[in-house]
Amino acid sequence: MKKSSGYALIRRHLRRYPRALRQTLIRELSQLVTYEPVIGIMGKTGVGKSSLCNALFRSEVCGVSAVEACTRQPQRVRLRFGNHFLTLVDLPGVGESQQRDGEYRDLYRQLMPEVDMVIWVLKADDRAFSIEEQFYHDVFQEFSGLLPPLIWALNQADKIEPADQWCWPSAQPSPLQAEHIALKQQAVARQLGMAEKDIIPVSVRGRYRLPALVEHIITRLPKQARSPLVPHLHSGYRTSSVISTARSSFGEGAVEVIDRIIDLAPLPQLARSALKAVTHTVASVAGSVWSFFFR
Repeated sequence: MKKSSGYALIRRHLRRYPRALRQTLIRELSQLVTYEPVIGIMGKTGVGKSSLCNALFRSEVCGVSAVEACTRQPQRVRLRFGNHFLTLVDLPGVGESQQRDGEYRDLYRQLMPEVDMVIWVLKADDRAFSIEEQFYHDVFQEFSGLLPPLIWALNQADKIEPADQWCWPSAQPSPLQAEHIALKQQAVARQLGMAEKDIIPVSVRGRYRLPALVEHIITRLPKQARSPLVPHLHSGYRTSSVISTARSSFGEGAVEVIDRIIDLAPLPQLARSALKAVTHTVASVAGSVWSFFFR
């Protein structure tokens, strides 16, 4: 299935629209198809940011150099799969020093409007997250603009005690570990003042709950970023739930684009109302051709 076939089907359902309006609509819908998500990855050195990204995405993300000079600026990694691009912004880890953290606060505030989402990676077996709590308060809670969605990945859950009880063949914690993981999740949520559902315990090495993390990412991303992310995911995470969410969001995004363009078009009110009355059919078509663009 080719993109050209998808656009041909959409054009067929836009026949009743004026020619100039049709061309504008196709151009705007093309921007939805080629949208490049930007995801910020936060966390201290050693929490497993690169390994988590490699576990989620098809293109390999190389580890960032541990040399101090290389950690002071965001490292941008642009991934490509087919005609789709994804940018990961590896943000420097906090907690090096008060001076450095002050510089990072200013840096992060500047970057917030550029990213579609922030994934903040924590180590599940760390005892305290006071540095992250303070930094979250200073950067996110005090931010005056529109904040991107934030997800906390509680990584290396297999190290939660009793670590020797992790069941590697089934990729599951023991009952006692599962209880301790849940308690850790609750404690982190309380400390950070976050909803518990936004703290996702995972383990890359233990292959634990990565699909749940992906589903949460797709749900929380802005609508325009959901479908373009799907081609970058490893096949095991392109579940029916993920695809359904992305597909419906693409249709909703198409309707929003069409409604906005119709509102701006120099049309009589009767014609504008008639065109808006059939936008639901375009949403249905956008959903039906989703696989032409994003598989």
